[in-house]
Amino acid sequence: MTGSRTARRHRWLMVALLCAVAPSAAACTTAAGKPSAQKTTSAGTKAATAAPYCAGGAVRWSSVNRERRLTEVSPVVKVGKNDGWVTFHPGLVRNIVPQVSTSDDRVSAHQVLTALAKHLKWTDVEELAAPGEESADRRRHPVRTDSLGHAGRFVEAEGLQVVDASFTVTCPGGDVYGSVTTWFGNSGASLACGVNPRTKEAWVNEAYRLTCGPPPASKAGRTH
Repeated sequence: MTGSRTARRHRWLMVALLCAVAPSAAACTTAAGKPSAQKTTSAGTKAATAAPYCAGGAVRWSSVNRERRLTEVSPVVKVGKNDGWVTFHPGLVRNIVPQVSTSDDRVSAHQVLTALAKHLKWTDVEELAAPGEESADRRRHPVRTDSLGHAGRFVEAEGLQVVDASFTVTCPGGDVYGSVTTWFGNSGASLACGVNPRTKEAWVNEAYRLTCGPPPASKAGRTH
């Protein structure tokens, strides 16, 4: 029991940036609202469907901005040295609303997100949130940590990778212009009030200021 507790003990004086390659259960996207791969008739045969407009059009990205943004942060919890497991309840800070805007609505959002996934070196478009999959609709879970041996005021924060991009699609009738906002993945940070997080991550610094106040000039924690 002692070895297990030590292995799982929370390091309060570190800022833990847990950036998932794929979405966690708290940040996964769903396929709701996305077009299905096939449609069948009542007889079980595939229904004939027209090819989407400009489905093979080349997409050129003029700007792609990626950054983590703070989405949830817990209230400050005062912890005693012998308290052991402590539960934090992150609350909503901001809602990330995915959207795809084009100069010709015949170019579908799914087509744009598929092209963006390839541009970002992914093969699965389902990792990107589509219009209708707002980050505030994710199920938020309490965060439970082992604080045994540590005392002070602590905070848990969560963020998402957000992508804002603009693009041009080469179509038969002329170029189509547009922009897209989407999110993916999940990041977590554990902060101790009174310990400067010493990080360039804007979302972590924002979480600290919102809950702990201005960071001190000394007593820096470690970031990794």
